[in-house]
Amino acid sequence: MNLNDIDYLVAVAEHRHVGRAAEALGLTQSALTRALARLEALAGLPLFERHPKGVMPTEAGLAFLRRARRIQLEYDDTLSELHQMKTGELGILRIGYSPSVDVERLMQVVRRLLMERPAARIHLSERLMHYLMADLDAGEVDAVVAPLPHPMPDPLEALRLSDDELQVMADTAHPLRRRKSLDIAAIAAEPWLLPPPDTRLRRELERLVQQSGLPPLTVRIEAAATNLNTMRLLCGTPLLTLSSSWSLPPLAAIGLKPLPIALPALRRKIGWITRRHGHRSPLLERMQQLLVEEFGLRGAAKRRVV
Repeated sequence: MNLNDIDYLVAVAEHRHVGRAAEALGLTQSALTRALARLEALAGLPLFERHPKGVMPTEAGLAFLRRARRIQLEYDDTLSELHQMKTGELGILRIGYSPSVDVERLMQVVRRLLMERPAARIHLSERLMHYLMADLDAGEVDAVVAPLPHPMPDPLEALRLSDDELQVMADTAHPLRRRKSLDIAAIAAEPWLLPPPDTRLRRELERLVQQSGLPPLTVRIEAAATNLNTMRLLCGTPLLTLSSSWSLPPLAAIGLKPLPIALPALRRKIGWITRRHGHRSPLLERMQQLLVEEFGLRGAAKRRVV
């Protein structure tokens, strides 16, 4: 087995068709078919199920593919490291971040890095959590600043930077503020502005409501990113939403404040997530040092989540 075999396997899995994969690889279909037969003989199990319209990976094929993609990433990282050793270039650092982290402080760190390393180039990608994890696993970004997943996926590791507690936000004139006390039933009865259903924040809130035996939330507005302009939709309305503690000052300036209710299930840790065995360039290492300095969680350098 060689690196070409891995390319063949991945191409067939991506195209779900031997002919289209062969065309993309610049091979004849018969040559690729022979290569797949050789790989299946080596594995001792069928790696793909044949159908009239193409192929699908078997359970064994999916396991093989996970390892194959990891080998591709390790190989690409090795070439990148060797290139940097040869040329002395700092290269490019690709950072993904969640819209729910303290973006202003993150950008302060990026500015410091750029001032320190004039030759450095930074690619930034703001995406929802589950997309960021997929990008990191696929090697499309080098590191991610985001709420830490639990459990941590095996190929990844994280450094805890800060803690956050989500607050239930409402207009300063919201009727709920006239109540002496609030519980989950009171806020669950109101309309909400929330991220899409497949996001961790939305799932955790809905799980909390369900565990309390309450009807599903009424979500009037779905928004992938709740920036300041999006949050203005709450002003003068009964809408509620969730927001990080770091965003309270700018929200107060537009007339939004947290309701006096704590939701312990929505506490979370923010961290710097990287691939466990990925290439750690000097640029990536320096970015990590600057993040620890900026976020200042005591003992952060030792708080590695594996």
